[in-house]
Amino acid sequence: MKKVFAIIAFIAGIALVLAITFQTQEARGLKTTSFSKPVPSIPDSVMKIFQKSCIDCHSSDGSGMAKGKVNFDKWQTYSPEKQTSKAKDICEEVTKVSMPPKGFRKNNPDLVPTEAEIKIICVWSQTFQK
Repeated sequence: MKKVFAIIAFIAGIALVLAITFQTQEARGLKTTSFSKPVPSIPDSVMKIFQKSCIDCHSSDGSGMAKGKVNFDKWQTYSPEKQTSKAKDICEEVTKVSMPPKGFRKNNPDLVPTEAEIKIICVWSQTFQK
């Protein structure tokens, strides 16, 4: 009986040590980031463009490949580094006219971002790098 109790106590001790060790830095109030200021979120002006031109594919309900590249439903869960990288990529893709894809552009010309909207997206993406 003493051996069983000793084994249970030993396992409980290991579990406690592991729980404390693997506690996240954020939960302990030690949140660290490589950025000196908070990473900007998506402002309404940019989100309107994304809702018009991007969200149908780049959301949790979107296509597998598209939402794998960027999923706006999960944007706030991305690390600051990932948000910065994705924002830069978004600007590049809409500027190169790679996004939205050719088929979408042909079938939905009214949903394609205008030059002014592309500029708004790219100005927003630059806020991540300051």
